[in-house]
Formats: sequence, structure tokens, C-alpha cells
Amino acid sequence: MSLRDASDSELRRVSGGWLRGFRPIYQKELAYWFGTHRWISQLIIWMSLTAVPAIWMTPSSANDRGVSYLTLFLWLGGILLSIGTITLAQGTIIEEKLTQTLLWICSKPLSRAAFILAKFAAHAVLIGGIALGVPAIFTYIAAMMVGLPSSISLPNYLVAVGMVYTILMFILALTLMIGTFFNRVGAVTAIALFVFFGGASLSANPHLRQIEPYTVWALQRDAAKTAVGEFSSEAWIAVSSTIVLTGLCLAVAVWRMEQHEL
Repeated sequence: MSLRDASDSELRRVSGGWLRGFRPIYQKELAYWFGTHRWISQLIIWMSLTAVPAIWMTPSSANDRGVSYLTLFLWLGGILLSIGTITLAQGTIIEEKLTQTLLWICSKPLSRAAFILAKFAAHAVLIGGIALGVPAIFTYIAAMMVGLPSSISLPNYLVAVGMVYTILMFILALTLMIGTFFNRVGAVTAIALFVFFGGASLSANPHLRQIEPYTVWALQRDAAKTAVGEFSSEAWIAVSSTIVLTGLCLAVAVWRMEQHEL
């Protein structure tokens, strides 16, 4: 093979595809959390905010203690983990811009879409595995130890946890999208929190109350109902609309990064 042929082959290998460069950024982000002991501190934080309070706040004399563990965990997970997701992701794009590392990153054979999606995927692994997954398993084991009625099944609980995870993925995508528009962490945090808590008040508006059951803000309630076997057809629409909104936020984030002047 000639030098020219080798060069052409190498160029084709790095220049094709809108996801070129995804893997190095994804691995870099994962290494930040799992290559050190940071994941341990994150696990302690999220266990302390969700699983432990769900068990500790349930009176020992309460009927169906196991059910209370699960439903309280899902409520705490929907609220506190959403806030925690915003906290984790609020500066991930802004930091790259302010430290000028984005200039170096985008000078490499890396697409802007791969940059955003790698950030999203790495945070999704951290949130799904450490922030939500381990506490969810711990809570279910604790609930089984105090007793669960036969109507509470593991598949229903896993679907409920998946609903909470869907909420968190929307919040993550939303926060990353906002980060592509601003250079201040405070602005990203404020807007993301406003959207999260503002949307939760849809049911209070008589004009918007009709659409609330089909939105991301209904999923927290749907998750608690699903865990006890009360799954509604509206929940599927809420899950689907949330996935669509998540994809839309990522698409806007990619578009914004394409417009960003280095």
C-alpha cells in the first residue's frame, strides 16, 4: 500500500458519519465519573436523598410498609433526582466553552452531534446506574423484607422506575440544550428549574389541565400508580410524548452547537 493510499484510508476512517468522534468523548465522560471514586460519593448522595428517606420516613406501625417504601421512593426520585440531574448537567456544556476546551475538541475529527450525544449518553449511564438504579434496587429489597402484597410485582415496579428514568432523561436533555444557549450556569439552572416546576403546575390551570395527563409532568404520578398495578393508557402517551420532547431537546442542542462560533 502506498503512502497516499494509507493516508486516504485514514482520512475516510475519521471523517465519515455525523457521529464521528462519539466514542472518545463518551469514554472521557465515563472516565470522569467511573475512572475515579467520584461514583462512590454520588451513590452516597443519591442513596441519602431517595432510598434512605423513603424507608426512614415510613412509620414502623404503618400498614403496607413495603408499598409505602416503593411509592415514596418514586415520588422522591421524581422530584429530587430531577433537581439533581439539573445540578449534574448544568455546567457540562458551559465549562467546555468557558475553558476553551470546546475549541480544542471541535478542532479534532469530531461532529457537534457526537459531542452533545456523548455528553448525554455518559450522564444517562451515571443517572440510570448510580443515581436511580442502585437506590431503586435497595428500596425494593427493603420493601420485600418488610413484606409486599401479591398485587405488587417486580415487573410493575421496574416499569415505574423506567417512567422516572424517562423524566430524568428529559430533564437531562433540556439542561444540555439550555447550556448551548447560555454561558452562565445560573441561567441554565434557573430556566431548567422553572420549566420543571412550572410544568408541574399545569393541573392548576383550567385551560391546560386537559393536556397534563399526557405530558412528562404526569409521569411521576403515573409511576406511583404503576408500581401498585394501576397502569393507565394515558401513561403510554405521556411516556411517548416525553421521549419525543427529549429527542427534540437534543436536536435543538445539536443545531445550536452547529451554529456556535469557536
